[in-house]
Amino acid sequence: MTRGINAKTAAGRQRLIESIASRKRQGWQCLYCRAPFTEELRPTLDHFIPYSLWRTGWQHNLVLACEPCNNAKADALPWTIAYLLLERVRKHADWRRACLDWPADPNLYERAA
Repeated sequence: MTRGINAKTAAGRQRLIESIASRKRQGWQCLYCRAPFTEELRPTLDHFIPYSLWRTGWQHNLVLACEPCNNAKADALPWTIAYLLLERVRKHADWRRACLDWPADPNLYERAA
């Protein structure tokens, strides 16, 4: 469990990295490219769902990534999560109704302005 680990100190960050690496799906490898971590390729902490989209300190949202993958991902939502969200929205009845009835009211945009 990672509760109570202070990631602002070097020792706390190391404990957090070790705790995340011990997770079943993570291990000592980059979550995105699966490259094993070495002395040259050190792990960095990455918010799986970007902090800019979900402002939480929930440590289960943290994963280990190599620096190149972490920088490449930046604030993007992983495509698997984005796909699942879009698929769920697309199947929702209100979404279908809105698409079929669009534009339901041609004056809608004029009134909104």
